[in-house]
Amino acid sequence: MRKRFRFVAENKKTILKKGEYFLNDPALLNQMRTAREVKVPGSEVVFAPKYTPIDLKLLERLERRGIQTLFAETIQEQSVVSTVAQMEQMFNVIETIVSKALSGIDDVAQSVQNRQQLNSLEQMIRENLDEIDNLFACDPTEKLMALTQHHGGTARHSIIASFHLMAIGHELGWSDEKIVRGAVAVFNHDIGKTKIKLETLDWPGKLDSKQWKEMQLHTLHGGRLLYRSGQAPDLAMLTALLHHEWFANVKGKGYGGLTLFADYLKKNLNLDMPKIIASLDRDDLDVIQASSLVDMVSALEESRAYKRQLDSFKVLIIMNTDAMMGHFNPEHYAAWHRIYMRQNPDMLPKGRRFALPREKERRIFHPHKPKKIHPVELLTFHELEQLGFMPVLRNVGMDVERIRRRGGLSLKVVEQMKRDKNLDFDCSREAIEAAGITLLKSQVVTEQEMIELDAWREWLTWDELERAELLAKLKAQGFDLATLRSDRGISVERLARREISLNMKKMERLGIQPLKEWVVKLPGSENRLTPEDLKKLGITDQQLQKAGCLERVKKVKSGVPLVWLANRGIVVNNAVLAKNGIDPVRKVFYDIHVVEEIDHTRAKFILLKEGDDLKDIMDANGRGELEPIQDLLYNQVGEIVMDFSDLLALPDLSRITLGEHWQGKI
Repeated sequence: MRKRFRFVAENKKTILKKGEYFLNDPALLNQMRTAREVKVPGSEVVFAPKYTPIDLKLLERLERRGIQTLFAETIQEQSVVSTVAQMEQMFNVIETIVSKALSGIDDVAQSVQNRQQLNSLEQMIRENLDEIDNLFACDPTEKLMALTQHHGGTARHSIIASFHLMAIGHELGWSDEKIVRGAVAVFNHDIGKTKIKLETLDWPGKLDSKQWKEMQLHTLHGGRLLYRSGQAPDLAMLTALLHHEWFANVKGKGYGGLTLFADYLKKNLNLDMPKIIASLDRDDLDVIQASSLVDMVSALEESRAYKRQLDSFKVLIIMNTDAMMGHFNPEHYAAWHRIYMRQNPDMLPKGRRFALPREKERRIFHPHKPKKIHPVELLTFHELEQLGFMPVLRNVGMDVERIRRRGGLSLKVVEQMKRDKNLDFDCSREAIEAAGITLLKSQVVTEQEMIELDAWREWLTWDELERAELLAKLKAQGFDLATLRSDRGISVERLARREISLNMKKMERLGIQPLKEWVVKLPGSENRLTPEDLKKLGITDQQLQKAGCLERVKKVKSGVPLVWLANRGIVVNNAVLAKNGIDPVRKVFYDIHVVEEIDHTRAKFILLKEGDDLKDIMDANGRGELEPIQDLLYNQVGEIVMDFSDLLALPDLSRITLGEHWQGKI
């Protein structure tokens, strides 16, 4: 490198992070590329995007901007750089088709039926098939996303889904011709969305029943747009029509030309779908069934109006869950799973954060001590179950958790629900007493929803502390021995924070194994107020600003704890909440922060509430300002070890069988 780079002497004491290099490091000119976006210091302006090939000219420009280091990685796949231009050519063909398709419904039909354009696309894919396979050798989604940032969401989703199809085909040994035909068909799979309203496509939350019915129509619209009157349905049309059908028969799952729209197609287009499916060869069925898989994984990996891009860990868990229910062809799924595991060898790297998988949670209810009340005619949750009322109440939207939290429902409310909703059950006093239930109650037992997790934790019991002769040292360090006794021990992590090290040889000699199986118990809900709640209560931004709460209220849309507000002088009592129709009890969602990776499926974690930052928690702990749940997670639960092999490994799909709708039967 030229001598003009001057950062070595100035930064000898700087400790670089893994993958970080000084600009004058000669290794950067040895087939390297940027591993992260390079931003202009002091701004959010991206100077060099991720995966930019590094050359001397780029380094000189970075130095002039005052940038001293950058994160870089070796370009292991030479074909990635060498084929970017070729990929861009192919994407331009795709973009031309998409841009025309988006210009109007008439143009959609013309553009997707323009054989010259589609033939051009097929030829481009065929010529670049080897390069595409090399591109998919590892980290395909990240590379493809980087290559397609200039495209809109419709084009990007179509491209990524097509490339996933090609990767699966190559893994299964499909012929080049089958892969190319499949890629073109999958590219067209969502063309029917051009007839769905933009406000539905971009809806930021869960679709209501009307929006969902409209969204389901995109498969029918796609089939109709690709249908050529008087000709047998081709692979592209069938893929558009059937890419949301499930492989197995699963009640309530899957929609398209074999299920939801089969009668319509028969009546209006004279298309006998059972007969058409029965006539297809294995190659076409493979492509059509695989389209369901590639459409879903592509959607999970993308950012959309209603969700962020999901971590590979979460993608795999969701895909495994659907696979076990029968969503995908087991052979196709096994191939995709092999590819994905090769592409993502580090599922749990240090510092990674993701939502606690619900598949690991056990939700239970913990009863509180009985509380005296004025005598009232009350049915407890368990009495409502005994009488058979609960299924009916659930069906009309009653909040089951709220019933348990309050200890039951008054008979007056049950009678009101029966009248208002025209419910079919007998809630007369005679029927209730005949069931052996005493209606009039002078005490109530409220219940709290809890979450249980199976984990391991490094923990020393009180007995082990005594045997290891550590109690005197702990007392000298300021630990309250009475509290340790009541807690039945202490975590090794808390000892490490006070720089109390363990003699592991002594522990082994004494037969003490710190890592123990542990059932973690977490609150399932807490009292929180959202920004909308605060507005209802008449609490202004000026009041929040004065109390030092405004920044967090605006940041955490799911709400801030009542106890946190109270500690800052904003106290809201239950009567005021009830008067304004506000129930502050809301579910708690937990995130996992990886502290140390143990192997591919196990790691040491810290649990955090959704929206909390670990550094902020550590700082607040030093100031003694943690909220109750934060204190529980950081000081009482601490670091835990969890194993996710049951969620990440290829599930047993031997019981998944082909649904009747794929066998010419509807």
